[in-house]
Amino acid sequence: MIAAIGAFDGFHRGHQELLKRAAAGGKWGVVTFSSHPDVVLGSGDFKALFTIREQSALEKFFSVPEVRRINFTRETADMAPSDFLNLISREFGVTGVVVGEDFRFGRNRSGTCELLRNECAGRGWSVEIVPDLSTDDRALISSTAIRRAVALGEMRRAWEMLGYPFFYMSGVVRGKGRGRALGFPTANVELVSEKIEPAGGVYATLVSVGGKLRAGAANIGKNPTFGDVERTSFEINLTDYRGDLYGKDLSIFLLDFIRPERRFENTGDLAEQIARDANIAAQAAEDALLLHKPLFEKLEAVRPQV
Repeated sequence: MIAAIGAFDGFHRGHQELLKRAAAGGKWGVVTFSSHPDVVLGSGDFKALFTIREQSALEKFFSVPEVRRINFTRETADMAPSDFLNLISREFGVTGVVVGEDFRFGRNRSGTCELLRNECAGRGWSVEIVPDLSTDDRALISSTAIRRAVALGEMRRAWEMLGYPFFYMSGVVRGKGRGRALGFPTANVELVSEKIEPAGGVYATLVSVGGKLRAGAANIGKNPTFGDVERTSFEINLTDYRGDLYGKDLSIFLLDFIRPERRFENTGDLAEQIARDANIAAQAAEDALLLHKPLFEKLEAVRPQV
């Protein structure tokens, strides 16, 4: 098996190039880790771009034929580079590797690309080192850069680097019902602690409901007008949907940042702003569907069922 090797926190445009190169060599697959190395070796504040379920959808989206996962532990990190290669040969039948130019492996990241070339030559393996990709303005594409963009609410930037929109696949949970009282009923989406949170504010979204993509304005934050929300909430008002979404499973694509959260003097002012947000979100969704409808439909089609 020709193995594209990496942590693959989502498959951004650089990762996609690895997949293409691996697929060109015949039987291929991905070798990755069951825990992201930064979870095991980092300071404890690592947040992933996508959940395991969302990563599974992306594997299908990119037609990865086989995904093999190594249980990454401190013992794994402390392996000599040659022992790591022995492991993937023994466990997964690897006969060639494709990695990015920043790939490092083994104890103290001592496995450089030069060492990898030498090790692969001695084993009779093929090896391809793929140069890093950059955006049009020469920013390096990386999972770290994408996480930074998401944390700042820069969804267009994240999309540019990912090659597809940042998204959630999550269920709808009970909320306080305030949106309905204001005339703008909302679906409250469940947030998970391991996934990075976008900056607080209002976003234009596309949401798949009942097999149809619908425009929505999403609020991520703590509803400062009411002042009694301690945990971050994720609420979506769908501009053209009426019905109870509680318990349903949604795909939510974040298209663009509309505005930061703010406190309103009264609920009437808040309702007027929500109406303006909904109009902006509807236009953004219309534009996105005009240009990228097949992309959204394909992402929705690979959503794992719950």
